[in-house]
Amino acid sequence: MLAAAPARADHASYHGTVVGSVATTDNVFAAPREMAEPDIYMQVRPGLLFAYDSPRAIQELVGEVEFLEYVAHSDKPSVTFHAGWQGFFLPGPRSQVTTTVNASTGQLNAMTTRTTPDMAGINVVPPGEIDTRQGDASEYLSYQAGKDTRISETVFGRWTSTQDADPMVGVTTDAYEAGVTLAAEHTFGHDTVALDGGASYLWLRLLDPNGVQMGSRLDKQLNPRSSLSWRHDINRVWSFDASGGVVYVNPVGTDPYNPTDKRQANLFPTASATVAYSENWGLATLNVHRAVAPDLFIAENTLSEGVTATVAMPLPWLDEVPHARNPKLVGLGTIGVERSELIDSEKGGTLGTFNLAHVDVGVGWTPSPGQTYSVRYEFAYQTGDSTATMMIPSYWRNTLFFTFALRYPDRMAAQVPRRTQSLRSDRNDLAPMGAEPVVPDPAEALPDGGGDDGDDER
Repeated sequence: MLAAAPARADHASYHGTVVGSVATTDNVFAAPREMAEPDIYMQVRPGLLFAYDSPRAIQELVGEVEFLEYVAHSDKPSVTFHAGWQGFFLPGPRSQVTTTVNASTGQLNAMTTRTTPDMAGINVVPPGEIDTRQGDASEYLSYQAGKDTRISETVFGRWTSTQDADPMVGVTTDAYEAGVTLAAEHTFGHDTVALDGGASYLWLRLLDPNGVQMGSRLDKQLNPRSSLSWRHDINRVWSFDASGGVVYVNPVGTDPYNPTDKRQANLFPTASATVAYSENWGLATLNVHRAVAPDLFIAENTLSEGVTATVAMPLPWLDEVPHARNPKLVGLGTIGVERSELIDSEKGGTLGTFNLAHVDVGVGWTPSPGQTYSVRYEFAYQTGDSTATMMIPSYWRNTLFFTFALRYPDRMAAQVPRRTQSLRSDRNDLAPMGAEPVVPDPAEALPDGGGDDGDDER
């Protein structure tokens, strides 16, 4: 931070960043309750941020080193890394392109603070002290073909590798996903109809030398998918989004660890419905969904059904003008329950069921640009049936965080518009380019960039 240079001519700027947290938890490594151990841990992520703005491009490059120290469960801090690049480009008056590339290492139980509470996901995760490595890249192109017609394409790839630090377990995973999506939408006044289709390739390997998780396996799948969606604006602040589609899970190749297994393809219907409330610089949603998506942490393709509520809204108590462009106080959160089934490539159906619950809520305070302080609480619950329990034991956990994020100099040359999906036909829930998001986290690490399926741009 002391070596940071000031912005030059509003075209490029260099910044020092520091993100840190102190957390206390009653189950530090997501173990079954009879084996749960409490702990306090501290994270500090110093980094460098470079921002560049030109007439038709905005780019950001970030690099961070994370130091993680447990009070009771480590003799010395662990050191992990994160680097990312994202760009926003305007090739022509009707088109825009967004690109992201990320790479990181970390410990799975301590990765919550790399995303904000309103972006928290619900996933089946393995227990224990899990080291993970991740990488992702994506490219999104949107073209305004006519006054009311938009077409887009998305190309993405992501990779996650995990390793259990316990030599008695010895389980490691490598999971890859790559895909492409094409989409088209047309607006009819207060309604928008969209059609998208694409395919993804999955390579999911689990090495289980001690037979802890039902043995080693390798699943390879080529899965085409398609969906039709409808967005409707009820009034100025309320809107509704519904979609339905299918995913064809198609195993390919042979599992070298189980060469005699016969593999079957299957068709899975998917659906989603969302009610959204959007105001200036804020959004709240309630979503019900049935989706097919890989869980890269356990190297399994899954069928999930759930309900999730999210909120990212300004809290007006510290602002002279409520709901201002840059609110000082915001409330963020995700609350959800989900039933997740593992897709069985051998029989073409599902095998094993997990029931998940997740609460992640927080309040962020930004006294001035480039500074954010927050309090955050997370509750996670996971349990499985007799088949699933053989793979991943059940657990529940409470965690309380105190976090801060600092950037110097605070004024950036430009910021890449935050990627999100419009839930309104008139697209008024997307802030204009260059506006600060309602989540004022100036040193926020880039989220996972893969598999957005035709998201729109701010």
